[in-house]
Amino acid sequence: MGAAAGLFAAWKIPAEKFAWTGIALVPLFALLEMIVGRAAALFGGDEKAARLWLAGAAVAGFYAAWFVARPA
Repeated sequence: MGAAAGLFAAWKIPAEKFAWTGIALVPLFALLEMIVGRAAALFGGDEKAARLWLAGAAVAGFYAAWFVARPA
């Protein structure tokens, strides 16, 4: 999800407008909050750990795709 959002942001947001990329993550975090309840089972029921890992993976995927796909 993070990589898809990063690719979309790199395609739509001009390269010199890097500060706006964080706003693109807001809907992604809202979606993650809905998924956390189900993903918490993978972390032994610890919702805080699930949030931390899911948010970290989304942000890492987003920025990896952003830096790879944005125009030079």
